[in-house]
Amino acid sequence: MKDNKTANRYGKRAFRIIVISLISMIVVGVGSAVLFYSLTGRLYTTEEPEIVTYDRHYAFIVSNDDSEFWNEVYASICDEAALNNIYIENMEDSLGVNYSDTDLLRVAINSSVDGIIYGGTTDDTAASLIDEAVNDGIAVVILQNDIEASMRQCFVGVNNYELGQMYASQISKLAENYDEAKPITADILVNISMNEGASNVIAMAIEDYFSDNYPDMIMPELQIIRVNTEDTFSVEEDIKKLFMKEENLPDIMLCLNSIYTQCVYQAIIDQNKVGDVSVVGYFANKSILEAIDKKIIYSTISVDTEEMGRDSVQALMEYEDTGYTNSYVPISTQVIGRKEAKALLYGDKKNE
Repeated sequence: MKDNKTANRYGKRAFRIIVISLISMIVVGVGSAVLFYSLTGRLYTTEEPEIVTYDRHYAFIVSNDDSEFWNEVYASICDEAALNNIYIENMEDSLGVNYSDTDLLRVAINSSVDGIIYGGTTDDTAASLIDEAVNDGIAVVILQNDIEASMRQCFVGVNNYELGQMYASQISKLAENYDEAKPITADILVNISMNEGASNVIAMAIEDYFSDNYPDMIMPELQIIRVNTEDTFSVEEDIKKLFMKEENLPDIMLCLNSIYTQCVYQAIIDQNKVGDVSVVGYFANKSILEAIDKKIIYSTISVDTEEMGRDSVQALMEYEDTGYTNSYVPISTQVIGRKEAKALLYGDKKNE
């Protein structure tokens, strides 16, 4: 009798477990079904992402040795492109790999972009690739340093001869501080990849300026110094070496981009050479303006980066629309001395 009661008790317990399990399975099943239909309903009601189409696709390729300057140019390019429904692809950023300028040119050509805005290496390889792009129907605009031997459609920037004349005007003003019986010595700091012809044009322009305006003055002794631009550290090391050779320090250093300008400025402070070397820089950011105000840098040549970016896009558009564009578009420049630097830094409050 006891065994029968025990069996009945276990039977009832098993029955309850089975019932509870069935109810749980039903609840889980219903809940899953509700959740599934809820999620699928959301998926079907989610708006499709808007597909943006552009009329043109331009590639932007520049050297990475003067990033602050190029960032300003790129911002202007993007502003102008947005007004004309153009997609601007910064090739270096979009690929996420540190390719060379010429490798990026190859990528742009293989991508069949509509146009290329180029401000990189000016060697024969770059010239050959630019020719290849043009032959493939891709318009090319060059910024900052021209590659005259190439088939590029337009150069937007400051002509090297004009740039040399501007540097010469600053040398002539500094000449008052030096012995008239001795020639002024000046180092011209250029990118290691700049072709020899371009750097020689700058030196020739300086010599022509003095021949035309100061025929009785002893001609300045010019030396072209090629700076390693692999990265900022390489620039710093090359410029630091110049200051360590104290017997070879020139009277004046002419810096052809903002990185050289800032590295020379820092080297002068680190090596305690303030007042020993006069510096004429390039570009006008806050640190350069402050250095001019402190009389560590004599002056700098400022290029209108907004104008450069805008004109490069317009040149490409004009060529695509008409088949023609100006082969050279000059960009506004300004020599900024201490008075101008004060005005830019402080307004009229501390302007003398």
